[in-house]
Amino acid sequence: MTKTPYLIFQLFLILTLNACNNPDEKTQDSQIWMVVQPQVELNRTTTAKVFFRARPDTGSIKVIQLENEADYALDGRQIENGLKSDGKNYYYAIEFTAGKLGNTALPLIEASIAGETYRSTKVPIQVVDKQTVDPSAVRLVLTADQSSYQQSDTISFTLDEYSKFAEMARFTPADMVKKGAPEALFAVIDEGNVDYKVGIVGFKAYIDAHFNVASFDWNVNHIDQKMASLDNSSYIQTQLFRMKAIAKKKGKFKIDRSRFEYKVYPHSEAFREEILSSEDLLRKRNRWTVQSNSLEIHVR
Repeated sequence: MTKTPYLIFQLFLILTLNACNNPDEKTQDSQIWMVVQPQVELNRTTTAKVFFRARPDTGSIKVIQLENEADYALDGRQIENGLKSDGKNYYYAIEFTAGKLGNTALPLIEASIAGETYRSTKVPIQVVDKQTVDPSAVRLVLTADQSSYQQSDTISFTLDEYSKFAEMARFTPADMVKKGAPEALFAVIDEGNVDYKVGIVGFKAYIDAHFNVASFDWNVNHIDQKMASLDNSSYIQTQLFRMKAIAKKKGKFKIDRSRFEYKVYPHSEAFREEILSSEDLLRKRNRWTVQSNSLEIHVR
């Protein structure tokens, strides 16, 4: 069934900091896609989102119920009336409770955008008795668009977050906080320190010394989340930042590992349950430091 998304879920969106598929790619699901955590605990609630690259044509949204799947009592008019914008895409949040063990999926969504019809692809969801919540729930991956470059080339590198859960918060690691770094996202935004935005101490100084920056995009609002596979496991993929730069000279350059602390809320009820517990439990349960790989850039 559908419900009005909890205000708590909206808070998670503010507290958390997306991998971008090419918006010009004319694949069937490039205009409509769904994002939901791959595994849900029985009788627990989570939030899925359906995204539209542009506002659908009036009256065109259709909900295609899948055979043998739960009826979420969702229709196209509900989606159209409840659409919100994240500044780039339109989306609708679907909050549902997992009521049956096994594999399931949300309905497919079809709509016309600028006169062309598109349909989302099926996103499987596994409903289990008990979820496994451990440090592997969140991963960080730092990548470049090529293995080597000419000095005149524009280098593009990104930091992507892969999460098995839809609701979580991201913080500066405790050891950096002890040295004066801001812990919470709103403080990082206020301070504007690039090192804390990317989770790499000394990042800005190193980049300024070796590269001329063409662009830097910090994806604070989780734009363009997608479902993705990493090491044969399904994740929600979010691009945290993308930078384009040109090397000042030839050589080998190394971008250090990015590090953040994550606190995971495996279901919508988790925050409410924990806030009634001790402060220690609220801060420490399902909270870990996660680091990416380092990245070597060869300029010939």
